[in-house]
Amino acid sequence: MNWSRVLGIWLLAASLSGCGPFSRTGPDEHEIPTSSHTIQELCDSAKQFFVARAGTENLKLSAGAGGKALTARIGSGNGCFYEKEDGSAWLSSLGYVSLFREVDSARTLTQPPSTTENYPAKAMTVDGVAVKAATEPLPKGGDPATTLLDVNLTATIDGWKGELHFRAAENQTARDDQLIRSGAQVLVNMVRTLKS
Repeated sequence: MNWSRVLGIWLLAASLSGCGPFSRTGPDEHEIPTSSHTIQELCDSAKQFFVARAGTENLKLSAGAGGKALTARIGSGNGCFYEKEDGSAWLSSLGYVSLFREVDSARTLTQPPSTTENYPAKAMTVDGVAVKAATEPLPKGGDPATTLLDVNLTATIDGWKGELHFRAAENQTARDDQLIRSGAQVLVNMVRTLKS
């Protein structure tokens, strides 16, 4: 038996299978990269924006899709919803934030679908970052004088896409550019802080 030939075949088989002395030490190609931050930190990052909008410190926070724990790391399917603790908000939710890692690969997560595709959007730049501000259109037959606005802000930094969605106050039927710019600043700060 030729031991050098057996050793050569074994090394070839080991390297082709990804096992053995030449295996990769990096993350699995099917893993979605995560942040070192938690969903609780995601919730906290925009809380003061929603506190100011609600006029109270007593907000109920809940994790978004998938029922993840607030202690879970940020990766995919992350979100945080804000409601008044006493349930007195005109609508059940004041809004939400989300943060996703975008991975461009057919084998992993693709870019999350845009929630603002069909809405009129306005682009702005905040601290050098492009932010898209979209206001939900009026429902068919809706009265612009009485229909409240929903605003969705999106920004992507270094492959991390953040969203901040908020509902207008009870009497707000016109677009408030100052409020939108304030929300955009919160969004950019959130993505910059939590993407690592």
